[in-house]
Amino acid sequence: MPGDYTKEETDAILARAVELHRGERTTHEELVAAAGEVGVSPEAVEKAAAEVLGGRRDREALAAQRARARRHFLAHLVPFVMVSALLGFINYLTTSFPWALIVMLAWGVGLASHLLAVVLPDPEEQLRRIERERRREERRPVRVSTAEPKARLAPPGHDGDAEEEEEEAGASARRGTR
Repeated sequence: MPGDYTKEETDAILARAVELHRGERTTHEELVAAAGEVGVSPEAVEKAAAEVLGGRRDREALAAQRARARRHFLAHLVPFVMVSALLGFINYLTTSFPWALIVMLAWGVGLASHLLAVVLPDPEEQLRRIERERRREERRPVRVSTAEPKARLAPPGHDGDAEEEEEEAGASARRGTR
């Protein structure tokens, strides 16, 4: 068995050995330790892990974007079918001129264009959209819930309803209404 191995063979052998030794999952610390044993620096492992996980994140974002595009197409298709059926029925009842076909053809061109965008997406446009979403996520501030409790108890001797009525009366007086 000894000999020189190609890069692909080395990758396959090491991956299989780790799988046999530790099962399906490996922690990051175990990966860094195993790589250190064969002479790979922790920095190289960190960089490789970032690239692999970045690729996984991109694939997941792309899959989510494609699923969203299919849902949007279906949200376009359903009204088209329903409205076309209704217009066809009205056209059948009212006149012999097929005016409903004109509407269906015009709307159908837009629907066909939407279908082509879903089935044959532009890869560059998809990457731009993913990057835009990523930048938007980075700019979005983390929201902390500052919601007040729904019901506040009034201190003893105070009627909460009376205070609310006084506040409303003051607000009405400021606006000049009652």
